[in-house]
Amino acid sequence: MAINFYEKGELSSGFHGWRVVATIRGKRYQKYFSLNPPNTRVPQKLWHQYQETRARYYDARYMARSAAVQYLDFINKEHPRTRPHRGVGFQGITLGMGTGRRTAQEVCYFSVNKRGAATKFYIDEKVALSQAWEQAVSHWGEIYEIRQKDVAEKLKLIPSPAQFKALRKQLNDHEGHDLPPSVLHHVYAEQRSQLNKKKAREDTGGRLNGDEFLTMYANLEREVSEYRK
Repeated sequence: MAINFYEKGELSSGFHGWRVVATIRGKRYQKYFSLNPPNTRVPQKLWHQYQETRARYYDARYMARSAAVQYLDFINKEHPRTRPHRGVGFQGITLGMGTGRRTAQEVCYFSVNKRGAATKFYIDEKVALSQAWEQAVSHWGEIYEIRQKDVAEKLKLIPSPAQFKALRKQLNDHEGHDLPPSVLHHVYAEQRSQLNKKKAREDTGGRLNGDEFLTMYANLEREVSEYRK
C-alpha cells in the first residue's frame, strides 16, 4: 500500500493531488484524487481537505483488505516454500522427524515456526498424536494471534499417521536420510489402541463396556499372545 501526493506541475500529465496504490494477491488497485475542484463554487481549501480525507480512507481500506486476505491465506493455505510432505494445510505448523527431547531415538513431531525459531511438539510414549497436535495448534494460535474460532477448527484437523509415513518415505528416498520404521511407532499408537478396543469388543460380544475394560482386555490378549510365541 502507498499513498503519494503530487504537486501541481510535478507530473507531465497535469495531474496534481493524491494517488493511492495497493497490490493484493497479485492484483493492482489504484485511485486518483485530483485537487482540481469540480466547479468554481467549491472552495479550494474545502476540496483539498475532502480529497485528502478520501485518499487516506482508501489507503486504510486497502490496508485492512490486505491484512484480511493475508490472514485468510495464512490459516487456509500452505506457505509456497513448504517442503514436500511437511504441510498441514495452513501456515505456521509443519511435520518433522528427528531425535526426541528425552532420548536420541528418532520420533515424529509437529514444529510451530515463528521467525526462524521452531518449537517442537514430540509424539512419543508420553504424548499421543492427538495430544501433540492439540499442544501445537494451541501454541500456534497464541503466538500468531489466531482467532479462537479458527483455532478450534484447526484442532479438529489432526494429521493422519499416513502423512508421517509419506514424510518418512520422502526423507529416505529423496533427502538422504535413513529413518527406520520404528520412527512411526508412536504416531500409530492411538490407531492401534482403537483397533485393539474394537477387537476386544467383538471378542467379548459387547459384554465389556468402557475404555478401561476394553484396554485391559486388549492388553491381556496381547500379553497372552506374546507368551505363546
